Amino acid sequence: MGNAEAVQSPPTSDAAGETVDYPAIQDLEATNGIVAVRADGKLRLGSIDEIKGGAGATYDVADSCGDVSANEGEFAVVCDGAVRVFTGTEERSFTPEEPVTVAVPLPGGRVIAGSADTPKVWVYDSDGTQTDSIKVARPTDFILAQGDSVVRLNRFDTTIQDIQLDKSRQGGTLRVGLGVGQAAFGENGLVLASDATGGQLMVYTTDEVVRLHQTVPTDPSPWAVAWDPANKLAWITSTEANTVTAYDISKGVPREQRKVGTVADAQNMVSLDDGTLLIASSSGAGLQIIPPGTGAP
Repeated sequence: MGNAEAVQSPPTSDAAGETVDYPAIQDLEATNGIVAVRADGKLRLGSIDEIKGGAGATYDVADSCGDVSANEGEFAVVCDGAVRVFTGTEERSFTPEEPVTVAVPLPGGRVIAGSADTPKVWVYDSDGTQTDSIKVARPTDFILAQGDSVVRLNRFDTTIQDIQLDKSRQGGTLRVGLGVGQAAFGENGLVLASDATGGQLMVYTTDEVVRLHQTVPTDPSPWAVAWDPANKLAWITSTEANTVTAYDISKGVPREQRKVGTVADAQNMVSLDDGTLLIASSSGAGLQIIPPGTGAP
C-alpha cells in the first residue's frame, strides 16, 4: 500500500470542451477566481482568459520546488527551503529555520508548512515569524487548506490527518484506501480524495474531526479531484480511461451524474465558481476547459 503514482494514459481523441496548447503541466490551482498553471519552469497566475492568451503574472519556479497550493486568494510553494507566496502580481518570501518542503496560505497572510522528513507542521505570520509548532503523526507530502481548515497527506502511509489550528494540535488520522492520489477541499470542510490504487473516490468531512463520509468505485486509476460549487458535484479523473466523472454526494450513496472524455494524463484539475472545469495534462496534451453543464443528462 501507499506511494501511489498516476497511471500513464493511452492516446485520446475525444476530450470534451476546448483544449489549449500547453507544455506538460506540473500543477494547477485556483482560488478567488485566480488560476495558477505551473509548466516549463514557470508559474502563471491570472484569469482563465489571461491564461488562455498567455498573459497574467509569471514567476520562475524550478522543477525542484514542491507542490503549489492555494487558499484565500494566495498561492504558495516551497523552493529549496524558502516559502514563496504569490498574490496576483506580488510575491513575498521567507526562509524558515525548519526543514519545510510544502506550504499553504492561511487567512491574514499566515502560512502553515510541513516537512517530508519531520513529523511536525509550523505556522508563520505574514513576515515569516514562527507562531506555532504542532507535532503530527508522520511527515507531510502535501498540505491543503480552506480558510483555517487544514489537512495533510502522507503518501507512504496513504493517510489523511486534520490539523486543529485553534487548539494547536493534530487531529485524527485516517487511511485513504490503498494508495492516495490527490485531495481537494469542497465546501464547509468537505474533502475529496482519490484512492488511486483502490479505484475509488473517498469523501471526508472535517467540521469537527476528520471523518470518512462516503466512498464510491470509479473508473480505473483515478487521480485528480475537484468540487464543483455551482452544481454541487464531486469530479474525479481516471488517467487509465481518459475520463472525468461527476458524482452527486448529497444522498447516502454517491450517484454518477456526468462522464466526459479528458486529455491524456489528466493529473490536475480545478473547478471555477461557475462550474467550469480546468484539467491539466502532465504529458503536454494541453489545458482542457470544459464549460458548465457539459455531460449533463
